[in-house]
Amino acid sequence: MNSVKQKTSKLILIITGILLPAAFSFAQPDHPLNPLGDTSGGAPEIYGRIIRFLLGFAGVGALAFFVIGGITLLMSRGNAEKVKSGKDTIVWAIVGLFVAFTSYILLRFILETIVGA
Repeated sequence: MNSVKQKTSKLILIITGILLPAAFSFAQPDHPLNPLGDTSGGAPEIYGRIIRFLLGFAGVGALAFFVIGGITLLMSRGNAEKVKSGKDTIVWAIVGLFVAFTSYILLRFILETIVGA
């Protein structure tokens, strides 16, 4: 059991190590001293960029848990406990994505209502 947890944690580190630098490589700021780029839209634009950045992390995390759940299912060899663990991991990854996207939609609606844009 401990070996499976070690392999899973190594897999998460590998996936994060591959996907995280790729996410930062797409961010091309307009000015080298301003990592947020052009923020002439004010605070709502900055909040929007931060929220989208965090939503990207939620997507990477969900992808990692989809992979972990799938590997757990494939490696279960018919063991009912491991099958249930793999299915639960995938279900909770879906729930996490649903919560992240729902919160993004609500925050966007609230910010647009307050600012009136």
